[in-house]
Amino acid sequence: MTTPSSAALIRAEIAALPDYNAGLALDQFRARYGRDALAKVDSNENPFGPSPAAIEQIRAAAAGVGRYPDAGDTALRHAIAARTGRDADTVILGNGSEDLIGAVYRAILRPGDRVVTICPSFGLHEFGALSLGAVVEKVPFPADWQFPVDGLIHAMAQPVRILIFSSPSNPAGPAIAPHELVRLLAAVPEGTLIVFDEAYREYLSGDLAFEATELLDRAGHAWISLRTFSKAYGLAGARVGYGLCSDSGMARALRKTRNPFAVNALAGVAALAALADDAHLHRTTAHIRAERDRVTAALTAMGVEVAPTQGNFLFFKTGQPSTELAEALRHHGVLIKGWQESPFLDWARVTIALAEENDSFLSALSRVL
Repeated sequence: MTTPSSAALIRAEIAALPDYNAGLALDQFRARYGRDALAKVDSNENPFGPSPAAIEQIRAAAAGVGRYPDAGDTALRHAIAARTGRDADTVILGNGSEDLIGAVYRAILRPGDRVVTICPSFGLHEFGALSLGAVVEKVPFPADWQFPVDGLIHAMAQPVRILIFSSPSNPAGPAIAPHELVRLLAAVPEGTLIVFDEAYREYLSGDLAFEATELLDRAGHAWISLRTFSKAYGLAGARVGYGLCSDSGMARALRKTRNPFAVNALAGVAALAALADDAHLHRTTAHIRAERDRVTAALTAMGVEVAPTQGNFLFFKTGQPSTELAEALRHHGVLIKGWQESPFLDWARVTIALAEENDSFLSALSRVL
């Protein structure tokens, strides 16, 4: 009997997409390399994990998982609205902010539409658009790693359906300054949706820690700010992201293109508890800011080029194919992410973690290099 093939059924846009460059799960690492990890610093996770209150709420809610969760995410939407000063009807929840990126693209994009983003960038900003037949223009960071505002403005001289970028930028780390965001928004053509990915906003410092929604409101365009509980709030495994929309109509449309029950019952109560625990959040962000400065200084002293960062990660030049360096470090018990986006194939990203994990990374890197 001939084994049937699905190849002819799969759309060409999907077949052409690269695989997502995900971090390696710890159980898979142990099975493959036969050892425990000294430092899992490949996925930008919170080294402290979530608020203890979030874990308590997951345990308390476990007995109720036989029921579907609230499809309207009412309690969490209203808590986010109260925290951000937005109307609850403009808040949209998703199974991680990746879920919302897909929902935005399915709601907005048509084959042939142009999407403008930055390079290097979070892969799903590009892949989700390509999967729907859109055309993606990637504007590279300059050599000094200043946010590429001029390049983005130039790219928008032609019609653009969606402008999407992250700040702090994943994987590189630079963040856009408020006056530069104002200048960029002034150049956005009519009929363009602005998707501002703020997954790492809690790690911003100084003048770069501003409320972008106020500037987006003034610009007069449709927009969505993407945020998450996966990073600073430590709920990566629970998968809870949210978006603040320019208007309630956008949020209603996205509820039609995301999963109807996007946030499961355990994740929803965990996010509510995490949102309320400011002390845990402040402990996390203070530690990350101090350690990212220390690790940056250590890498620079080793002669390694590091991009300036406002995230909980560093992007550094490897001097060799980054996937080869990442593989070598795994044999020393250290997991980093070798970048697989041209022309940054000799750059890698490492998460800022606990001090001892950061030291394990630095020690292993010095031996491998």
